[in-house]
Amino acid sequence: MEMATAAASRSHLASSNGSVTGALTEVYSHITGSGHAADPPIVTEVLLGCDDAYARHYRTARAKLAAWKSRTARGLTVDRFGRMAQDLLKRTVDQYDRDTMVAAGLPNAAPYRLEMRSKLIGRIEKPVKEIFEAQVANLQRRTLKRFESSLLRRLGKSPEGTENFYNSNADALRSAALAFEVAMDDLEVPSLSLTKAIPVQEISGKLNSALVDFPDTPAARMRQLSEVKAAASREKKPTQRSIDFGLDFVGMIRPDGYGSLQGFAGYQMGGNQVIVGVCNDADSPEVISQFGGVRPPFIRVQPKLKLDIEL
Repeated sequence: MEMATAAASRSHLASSNGSVTGALTEVYSHITGSGHAADPPIVTEVLLGCDDAYARHYRTARAKLAAWKSRTARGLTVDRFGRMAQDLLKRTVDQYDRDTMVAAGLPNAAPYRLEMRSKLIGRIEKPVKEIFEAQVANLQRRTLKRFESSLLRRLGKSPEGTENFYNSNADALRSAALAFEVAMDDLEVPSLSLTKAIPVQEISGKLNSALVDFPDTPAARMRQLSEVKAAASREKKPTQRSIDFGLDFVGMIRPDGYGSLQGFAGYQMGGNQVIVGVCNDADSPEVISQFGGVRPPFIRVQPKLKLDIEL
């Protein structure tokens, strides 16, 4: 009874009001429900020790997991998350194994020890996976935001023409993808199969889509409109009069795949341009979500008529 009282006061089986009587009642119900009511006192003591070790080590791990969740909820990432998550899981399991070593030598207690050990691992692995996925989403949003900001800054500095715009920003796209991949190195948890392979493929497809769709974004349109207004407000000589027409065709081919193949080709003749891009990301989940849950069209063509009048 003394051993049960001490164990109950420390374990997760203790009642919320802290009553010894209530704690003993819960412990007794737990033991009788597990089929070990007729076991010798030493087995009962070991079973309570397993419960106590489980509760203590889970509380310690939960405090660390809660701090990580709070940080990711603010859109941030945890420094050296992969290494710390592996250390937390290993340290928690090792300490539990050490504290319940006696139960491993008792046939009536060993299965229960392994059951609580498996439960402890599961309750740590699940939030670790959730935190990993949340950090990947945060990192992808931050990478796309920085990439779009760099495109907006380079919009007025890029050579004229759609093809030249794509070519001049290819380095920026590769730099953004590389920075994302380097950041993912700190988030990987190989022991839980949480690697950077799939997120790197996803961000590659998203960056290509952002580059293709950037000229039609509201931010790019506003920037171009402001430049047109600034140019129109400048004084012009009477002889600066002209009317120019141009036609642009921008086509995107999206075969089956997950974004492992990308490329662009273009041709310009005078004021007319033809740009064709290929990206096999039709099966990518993020691309399907952008089209409302359906696969994107195999071929997408965007014609544009340009009219430049100077009077």
